[in-house]
Amino acid sequence: GSMSSPNWPSLRRLFAAVGVLEQGDFEEIFQQIRLTKEDIHQLVLESGAMKDGLVDCVKAFDWICPAVNATEKEEFREAADDGDAPPAACPEVPEASEEISPSGWVAKDEAMEFGIRTEAIRGLTPPELLKKLAGEGCSIPVVEDRAIQLNQLVYVLVCIRCGCKEYGWTDAEGQALTSSCVNLYHLVDLLVKPATASRECSFVELMAEGPQPCKWFVSHWWGEPVCDFTACLRQHAKDRNLDRTARYYWVCAYANNQWNVSGEIGEDPSNSSFRRAMRKASGTVSIVDKDAFCYTRVWCIYETYVSTLEQAAHQHHGSERYLFDIYTNENPDAREAVGITDGIAAVDGTGPKQARRKRHREWRFPFELIQKALDIKVEHAFASRESDRRMILNSIAGVSDLTASPDTSHPGYDLLNDVLHGRFSAASFCKASSLSVDLAKHASALSCSQLQTLCLHFGGDCLEKLVDNAVVILASNLPETLLDLFLGFQGCRKLTDVSAAALGKALQRLKHLHKLELRLSTGPRITDDGLSAFAQGLASRADSLEWLALDFCAKGGKQKISEAGCIALAEGLEHLQLLRQVRISLAPSSRALQKSLAKLGLLTPMQKNE
Repeated sequence: GSMSSPNWPSLRRLFAAVGVLEQGDFEEIFQQIRLTKEDIHQLVLESGAMKDGLVDCVKAFDWICPAVNATEKEEFREAADDGDAPPAACPEVPEASEEISPSGWVAKDEAMEFGIRTEAIRGLTPPELLKKLAGEGCSIPVVEDRAIQLNQLVYVLVCIRCGCKEYGWTDAEGQALTSSCVNLYHLVDLLVKPATASRECSFVELMAEGPQPCKWFVSHWWGEPVCDFTACLRQHAKDRNLDRTARYYWVCAYANNQWNVSGEIGEDPSNSSFRRAMRKASGTVSIVDKDAFCYTRVWCIYETYVSTLEQAAHQHHGSERYLFDIYTNENPDAREAVGITDGIAAVDGTGPKQARRKRHREWRFPFELIQKALDIKVEHAFASRESDRRMILNSIAGVSDLTASPDTSHPGYDLLNDVLHGRFSAASFCKASSLSVDLAKHASALSCSQLQTLCLHFGGDCLEKLVDNAVVILASNLPETLLDLFLGFQGCRKLTDVSAAALGKALQRLKHLHKLELRLSTGPRITDDGLSAFAQGLASRADSLEWLALDFCAKGGKQKISEAGCIALAEGLEHLQLLRQVRISLAPSSRALQKSLAKLGLLTPMQKNE
């Protein structure tokens, strides 16, 4: 109340930077500005900002400030996209906003971002409009250098709105199309081929000024609406904090010459334009539609196979790991697309809270969609051409005759099914635990996933609902391929020594584990017995573990671990001769632990028990 003229955009930007908070954290912040708990509960209830134990801070802010005029709200949107919000400064990516006059199909932010003068483009057909926006284009003979930029995708959206509103675009059955339902099947017939007809070139060559090498490969189904597809890539660029030189996405419909598709693809998937583009890419973005129909298409299956198995097999030691991110725009309650990223993304920041931020971000991925993905079978995939289905299934099975009738079952199919299901299981295990669903399917998928990195942070409803049995199931199904493991159970009040013992037993199987971070602080009731059982398993990783962080602290002086437990842990640590870095939050005065670390030559001080 003391501010005469608040900086509304800056204030809303802070809320947008926070994103979502657990209810307790949200209450703590607002109590600091002298709101009562009753006021806060009313705010959360009436704003509709609460879902799955998390509070949407932007939704809460918009409810608090309902009287702000339309101009200020527009400033809010622009400010939220400036990207100076912690933990990562995200580059500007154009966002969809309300359409404006006089054309009725150019968005305000697009007109400003790209200098589109609406009076100069009125009356143009979509192909003419594209040329006006993008220029004369060029020739790019190498197909893998025909990635599309995000701003060029905005040109496509503008053309779609123009075609639907001004020229009455219809589908093959004569039904009127809206800009929100135009997919690539429609777009190739209505824009791509008409615009490229005179040159018989790829669509990207109409817009580019020179080669645009592939930075990210996009795997998707053509039936996905183009607006949803673009929203996913916009969000991906934000989450990964991609600068303008890295926002090049290889999309088959735009990169392949639609007048010579068979020539671009060829007869062997390993030499196809798809495969060549993936060899240049940093990773794949898999865009999932509302029914996960993309994973029933054989080309999407092949792209998943290459992304998750073949790329990893040919990766050189020390090279950057090929990434596989999964995005969707099918959550009706979300303002923006949501993604499951391969590991920590730039938007998750750094430091001890990055795992929590990752969980908050991925929590919005529709759980129903994950359930559908867990039932997908590679061998049931189909294609528009039977020859493509045979070629790809035989490639996955390692059959030399790509034209032969493919096997109905094969270990290669099973392996790819396991990998795909495992990605979704890893992203949803925490949420499944909070929903108290049967974890058998998720656990089975996780155990066969071939994952090398796993980050699970249990918060929200898990603080009250996660039980030892769920941790036992998780521990017994951790994939043996793991190199890097983070498990955050801090605040989970129902966990006991049973969980600690199960995790220690699991370590005996994880023979390749290099890095481990385990948090069993604040809530779990761990005693000397649990720590001793865990330490026995820890000792078994003498030939692999190089980095270790453990947190067994309890708040308020309620520590149930004595020097006896510390001695057991110290004895376990002394076996870890490869250990190069350690961080332990537990009884900092323990002589046994200090002595053990000194023996290993590790002088990094243990964290104090706060």
